[in-house]
Amino acid sequence: MRRRILYLTPGVFDKGGISRYGRYQIAALRRFAEVRVLSLVGPNSESFEDPFEVFWHGIRPRLGDRMAMAFQSVTQTMAWRPHLVHAAHVNLTPLAGHLARFVGAATVLNVYGRELWSGLSKRRRCALYRCDHIIADCYATADHLRHKAMHPDPATVIWDCVDLDRFCPGASGSGVLSRYGIPYADQSRLILSLGRLARDSTHKGFDRLIKAFSALNSSDALLVIAGHGDDRPRLEALAKQHSLGNRCIFTGPLADADLPALYRAARVFALVSDKGPGRGEGLPLTPIEALACGVPVIVGNEDGSCEAVDGTRNGRVISPRDPCSYVAALGDLLAQPEGAARKAARQVAEERFGFDSFSAKHRDFYEQIAVKRL
Repeated sequence: MRRRILYLTPGVFDKGGISRYGRYQIAALRRFAEVRVLSLVGPNSESFEDPFEVFWHGIRPRLGDRMAMAFQSVTQTMAWRPHLVHAAHVNLTPLAGHLARFVGAATVLNVYGRELWSGLSKRRRCALYRCDHIIADCYATADHLRHKAMHPDPATVIWDCVDLDRFCPGASGSGVLSRYGIPYADQSRLILSLGRLARDSTHKGFDRLIKAFSALNSSDALLVIAGHGDDRPRLEALAKQHSLGNRCIFTGPLADADLPALYRAARVFALVSDKGPGRGEGLPLTPIEALACGVPVIVGNEDGSCEAVDGTRNGRVISPRDPCSYVAALGDLLAQPEGAARKAARQVAEERFGFDSFSAKHRDFYEQIAVKRL
């Protein structure tokens, strides 16, 4: 009999990292189990263009939708009687715990990093501690969980993954670049960063990148910052303050189908985040996608980002507190022979972040749960 998994998630439709991880995870679970997905937030005009199957979804994270999700969760638990209740975010752990107790199911929780060190409520922290099994997106997240004694057992680390067939080396295509106002890549060495340009995401360090790029002695380098959010005007003003002119391009929101082409156009991908209360990353997906497209990366050393880099094979790990090291890393990677750098980046992506490996790790994890409960 295939195991039945009730999967609770804040959302799988927005283009954030947790939703992307969730989509891959649900696809992996569906290889060996029956999965019913309940998503608090539904699709909107800024969602992934590709449809995704869920059993039920709300509209937005408001009280009415939260109550509706709780009702659906109880209804499905009592009628379908899942073997496991899987919470895709710590905020859903109290609900998952109550549901599991109704039917004697096991509970599984995903943790990603930032939410763990950003002031969990007592209720959520207690529910996390009582959860049966924890999946962490990286070792940095798992280590934080252990150091703060937030759970009695070590977390199982399953790195995020990437579709290696879709995100792969190849031609960028001038059509995609021109759609976002980017000169054809053959004319310049392109440095790319990508993410939410939001006031609550300043830890991603776009301002650091702008300042480092302005100090880079390279007349043919071009900085492209892709994404949108309420912090974009401040970042554009910062670029203007540093007299970057048309050497710094803000693309605005991207169509998901255009992502591989944009990555391929880059010589370097940079996302140097810092960690602190309300700040930081687990292991962000964008550097992994860049690696899969054959682009070396620069990441920070304060969170799980550093786990995307293997020594100096496929990029550089630097301190977000050291501006000089940022400038040096940009110059170093731009100076590398392009062919060798792209080959090494792709190799690390294949070794660490393929979907087949991601799926196999989930199968092994769930099989161990089944054995322990016999």
